[in-house]
Amino acid sequence: MKIKINRHPKYGEAEILIDCDKNDTSIDQLVQIIQQPTIDFNGKKEDKMFVFKAVEVFYVESIDDQCFLYTRDDVFDCKYRLYEVENKDSDFVRVNKNIVVNYKKIKFFKSSFNGRLDATLTNGDRVEISRTYVQHLKTLLGGKTIWKII
Repeated sequence: MKIKINRHPKYGEAEILIDCDKNDTSIDQLVQIIQQPTIDFNGKKEDKMFVFKAVEVFYVESIDDQCFLYTRDDVFDCKYRLYEVENKDSDFVRVNKNIVVNYKKIKFFKSSFNGRLDATLTNGDRVEISRTYVQHLKTLLGGKTIWKII
């Protein structure tokens, strides 16, 4: 696949044209990625509002009717309900009744008692995956060899 980008001030709105001889799954995936809306999250800390891309958010946790958004190094107050986070981006999945995690940030799993899993994220945080959600997460990650359960 060749990619050619022409940048010039005379061009207005960006236009993407794909020339190909047949339908290809890689082309379909590329089109799907391009058409996805940019999804942003808002977080508040010390009376300042911050905006995050979905890839910057590791997980969102609800504690006593307060919601917290966790990034690589920091925690922010957020206004979202957990079901809103789940519906906001397909990378976010419920892992217990209080946490929705960005499953692409999971580094590895470790078996716990009573069918639960402990997930360690790439930033070192650990979240518990309750047995209610283990099967859904396993199905979601099925066939991906980069995830390992130890």
